[in-house]
Amino acid sequence: MEANNFKQIGVWMDHSKAHLIGYKNGMVHMIETVDSPIETMVRVVGEGSDKTRFSSNGLNSSNNEHRKHNISQKELNEYLKMMEGRLCHFEDILLFGPGIAKEQMRNRLRDNKSFDGKWLSVQSSDKLTENQLLAFVRDFYNSSMP
Repeated sequence: MEANNFKQIGVWMDHSKAHLIGYKNGMVHMIETVDSPIETMVRVVGEGSDKTRFSSNGLNSSNNEHRKHNISQKELNEYLKMMEGRLCHFEDILLFGPGIAKEQMRNRLRDNKSFDGKWLSVQSSDKLTENQLLAFVRDFYNSSMP
């Protein structure tokens, strides 16, 4: 089944990947898994600690921490933008998963005017197997839809 057949979707997401699960007429289907571009443990060859000094006088300190933060923010922004593009075709969106990625996605969708009038819901869940993901989305939409 293609993603175009579904108007309701469940998205399990964390910062490493997202699973898109379509729902229609009581049936659920795994649409795709999106891998995140966020790299968690990046080690640059020759890089010291964030406290590394560039000169012996101690006045010019490193901006490693600032640079790493900027890189991680750009990667997160790229991931959320990629997900936003995949979710724009759906009318009802359920975001669920561990951590704060789902809230970050919800906030980004709320700020986007093309998502005005679309139904958004956020639920917490643990890591789930594929069958548990499908059951979670099916149970959610069966209990929330008349």
